[in-house]
Amino acid sequence: RANFSGRVTGIDLSLYLIEAAKRMAEEEGLSSRVEFRSGDTRDLDVPDGEFDAVVAHTLVSHVEEPLTVIREATRVAKPGGLIAIFDGDYASMTFALDDPVQSRKYDEALINSIVTSPRVMRQMPRLFQRAGLQMIQTFSYIMAEVGEGDFWLSGIDSFEKLAPKSGAMTEDEATRWANALHSASGDGVFFGASNYYTYIARRPE
Repeated sequence: RANFSGRVTGIDLSLYLIEAAKRMAEEEGLSSRVEFRSGDTRDLDVPDGEFDAVVAHTLVSHVEEPLTVIREATRVAKPGGLIAIFDGDYASMTFALDDPVQSRKYDEALINSIVTSPRVMRQMPRLFQRAGLQMIQTFSYIMAEVGEGDFWLSGIDSFEKLAPKSGAMTEDEATRWANALHSASGDGVFFGASNYYTYIARRPE
């Protein structure tokens, strides 16, 4: 935002992603305003009340202890500060093949291979309450493509590589699944969808 006058700190467990983020910030001319560092969101090397706002973007679905992450986000937010959680309800993610039974089988295999907590966004009101946060606003979205794929096709290419590594599919199964969905897009019969949510809460004063 042009009128933003603060600073942003980006934290991720992956050193590779931190280095990539630094390069991108440099290319965008933002390196003087944005700091990136590696860290574990369950136990951050950050003082209490350091930030006006804390954003967890597509994070909580990938951790086994989402409440620990939310409590840590609460700790590093100032009293009265905001905590925003954006993530997918990946249990709702679905792609349509010719055979609906096979579609469901692959949906479930894929969900189990790419996320740790596929239903965590359904628990967020309870998790906020347990973390002592006041939920103040929510936004819901559905990312659906029907007929032709675009956004989902790049994800499908990534899932094709990830699913065999997790044991959810064999390499041949993953390739057939991805090829079938690319063909469906070319034929104008593609269907892919998932729900996403943003929750915003405030740390009490």
